[in-house]
Amino acid sequence: MRITFRRTTSRALAVSMTAVLSMGALAACSSDSSDSDDSASGETRTVTDARGEVEIPADPERVAAFDNRIFQVLADWDIDLVSAPVTLIPDTIEKYHDDTEIHDTGSHREPNLEELVAADPDLIVTGYRYASQYDEMKELLPDTPIIDLSFGEDAEGEANQPLEETLKQITDLIGEVFGKEDEADALVADFDEAKERAKAAYNPEETVMGVIVSGGDISYSAPTTGRSIGPVFDMLELTPSLERDGSSNHQGDDISVEAIAESSPDWLIVMDRDAAVSSAGEDARPADEVIADSEALQNVPAVKDGNIVYFPDDFYTTEDIEAYTTALNNIADAFEANDSK
Repeated sequence: MRITFRRTTSRALAVSMTAVLSMGALAACSSDSSDSDDSASGETRTVTDARGEVEIPADPERVAAFDNRIFQVLADWDIDLVSAPVTLIPDTIEKYHDDTEIHDTGSHREPNLEELVAADPDLIVTGYRYASQYDEMKELLPDTPIIDLSFGEDAEGEANQPLEETLKQITDLIGEVFGKEDEADALVADFDEAKERAKAAYNPEETVMGVIVSGGDISYSAPTTGRSIGPVFDMLELTPSLERDGSSNHQGDDISVEAIAESSPDWLIVMDRDAAVSSAGEDARPADEVIADSEALQNVPAVKDGNIVYFPDDFYTTEDIEAYTTALNNIADAFEANDSK
């Protein structure tokens, strides 16, 4: 870690004893002013984000954050924000919903970056849904350092490394930025422990399918590439009941419930998208209700045996290392309980 000190030095020219004394007094005033400027600008240090090295304030005081994978962690660390897409922050993170001073930039689909400018941040942290706004943020605030958390993504925003590596890189970096290295290490350790628990309890002879429930529909989350659930197949080396090309679409990929039934999974891992999206309105039905009401699924082993694991309700709007740790522990609990039957 490099610490850079910015200082200003004034020089006086002496032409006579009187001038020396006079200029000495002026120099003293100038020195005081310089010290004051140093205090205001502060020290800086260099960190490495997804784009390379970034010089940031050593102790950022006016933070704007836009990656939904860090809001829970920042709240846990009691980091105040001057600007954020409050609309995208889960209601469960009360710290930011209760703070009326935050300049809300709104949804990533139609962001109001004028609010970001008005917030006058000394550090911006962006990525994920807001990653595409990086260039405009840079144009609007050219002198404000921006940290990009888009680790493990190619130019099109598609993943090019295992998700767990990305989660750990994000956690390590924000721990470094906010002087919370020990706390970040603890989060990574908790994640690893949950993953190992689930792997140890899993019987590879049992097949698994991931599904996303949204608007009363059941969609397929493909191993590896599927939104949210897909990477868990790689983390835990799960045996898929069905292997079909899929996308990272937030609502999953179309698949008939008959196709799910034909694949006869021993386990279902489910993300309830509507549970995390307050605007879902009247179309929102709990995922467990949708699955229970599906006649085609009633003879599926996972449904008959009650081997269904649900991700946390707010998972779709968090997707952070803590959310995955909780999900992995839920999976581990279910696998362990099944082993003891």
